[in-house]
Parts: sequence; C-alpha cells; structure tokens
Amino acid sequence: MAAHAPDRRALMAGLAALGAAAPRLSHADIMEVGGNASRLVNIPSPQAAADGSHYEPPTRISAVMDIYKRMTTAVKVAGAGPYQFVADTGANQSVISIEVATKLGLLMGPALPLNGVAGVQLTPTTEASVEIGPRPKRQATLSVLPQAAIGAPGMLGLDLLDGAQLTLDFSRQTLTIDNDGRAGMGDEIRLKAHRRDGQLTLVDADLAGIRVTAFLDSGAQDTIGNMALRDLAVTRYPLTPFRPIPIVSVTGQTIDAQFADLPGLRIGGLSMPSWPVAFADLHTFRMWDLVSRPAVLIGVDILSRFETVCLDFRRDEVRLRLPTRA
Repeated sequence: MAAHAPDRRALMAGLAALGAAAPRLSHADIMEVGGNASRLVNIPSPQAAADGSHYEPPTRISAVMDIYKRMTTAVKVAGAGPYQFVADTGANQSVISIEVATKLGLLMGPALPLNGVAGVQLTPTTEASVEIGPRPKRQATLSVLPQAAIGAPGMLGLDLLDGAQLTLDFSRQTLTIDNDGRAGMGDEIRLKAHRRDGQLTLVDADLAGIRVTAFLDSGAQDTIGNMALRDLAVTRYPLTPFRPIPIVSVTGQTIDAQFADLPGLRIGGLSMPSWPVAFADLHTFRMWDLVSRPAVLIGVDILSRFETVCLDFRRDEVRLRLPTRA
C-alpha cells in the first residue's frame, strides 16, 4: 500500500436520468429483528409528536442525490471557516479543495499517491490545523483536489474521523459529529460492527440471498458491489437485466459498471426493499483484498432508507432508526 492513505468516494453519473423508483421503507418492509441486531426503543420522535410529521425515505435516485449534496458538516481549517465538508467513512485520507487551500494561503507539499475507486493518482498535499465540531484542533495532512471533483470544499476521511460518532439525520438532512443529537429517540436498531482498515464492516449481511462483507460508506451516493457478487447474482437470477453506467472517481478517473434491480439487502435481522445496485471492479476492492469474496459498499441511497444512521467508531457499532409512524 502507498505511504499516503487511500481515498474512496464515488459519484455515479446518469442514474438520476433513469428515474429508478423504489418503495418507501416502513415498519412493514422490515423483517422481525433478529440475528445480531437488537431493538433499543420504539417511541415517536419529538418532531413527529409535535406536528404529526414523519420521515419518508426518498423514492427516486434524484431525491437521493439532493439529500447527498446536503449531508455535510462544519469544519474550520487553519482557524478559518467553517467550511462544509463531506464526511466520508469510505475514505482513509481527508481532502481539501484547491480553491479553499489557495484562499487560505496554504503551502503546497509533495505530490503523493491518492487511491480512488478507479486507480491511483499523484495529488499535491498540504498541512493545516483542522477543527471538527467539538473535537480538539489537530494538525492534518490533506490531499488537494478541485472542488468540482470533491463536490464540496473538502472531505473528511477516517484519518480525522477515527474514534468519532457520526450521525446522519436524513429527516433533517444534517450530519453531526460527536453529538448524540436525537440518539435514542424513535425506533432504533443497534448492530455490532467490525473494523477493517478503519472502516466499520457488517459481516452479517446478504444481497439477493448472497452473503456479503458490507462497508458503510457515507461519502458514496450509490451502493456498489464487487464483481464476485455480480457473478453470483447472474447465476442465481439469470433473467435480471444489467445496464452499463460509468463511475467517476474523485481523482477524475472513470471505470465501467453495470447495475441491476435485485432482491433487497439484509443486514443483521433487517431486510429492505429492492433498490438499484451497481457492480464494478473497483480499485478499492482490490486494496481491501476483496476481489474473490462478495462485498458491497453501502451508500447514501441505502442509508437514507432510515431516518437516522449513527456510525459509532467509539463502540464499533451502527445504530439505525426506522422511519417514524405517521
């Protein structure tokens, strides 16, 4: 592995135009909780109790894209800002836009290898102090890329998120770090996770009945499976149509992918409705030695099926809250 930690963030081009629809997730769509999942509480959220509203998951890819663009958190760099950074639990290396780095007068350091979904590319780096919410200020090495490639002024990777509690609140379209917020409110499920190269991994999962290693990737708009998973899916569901689509890495490289509607994903004792899943021979899977074993990166398109998702790197667990009853 290169001396510079790997980065992973994918933007899938063209899915919005397909207008793929998926059913809303509700209590009826969830199987009985079992396996290594445990239900914590089952009470209405304060917002629902106050005005009768409830969160309805997005039913179209275009709506997922809209939510994805808003899921950022405030970060101060070199004492300036805050700037809205994407929090990417699928990336080991944090990134700052060249526009922000130039505005702050940060000095450019050596170009180091940066791993994207399609391969490795040399990118310049810079050093700066970083403040994330209530977390102590710390000095960090940041890769530098154009803001158009990042989709935000910057991106937080696991190098700056390790030991944090990351909460994605899809009903409010907010992302908080080290803040319990509405944790413990609503219908919340706890899943024990494992660490693999820093990422939180759910090993009790399957897609289309195929056991998979599942990574939760808050920095990916779409869910992507490896080719080992695709080959098994083709064997089990030979009549399922697969359509070509490109995946563009944050480094600007492009890789061909195929996507299909397959039976829903199961994690722990939870089962979700069908949703389009892409399949590609990502450089990321090769880095993690997951070429021959079925694996999947779970993106915001699946995570937003829930009202909130808490990725707790302190306790190595994931907490999911189901949409509140109307």
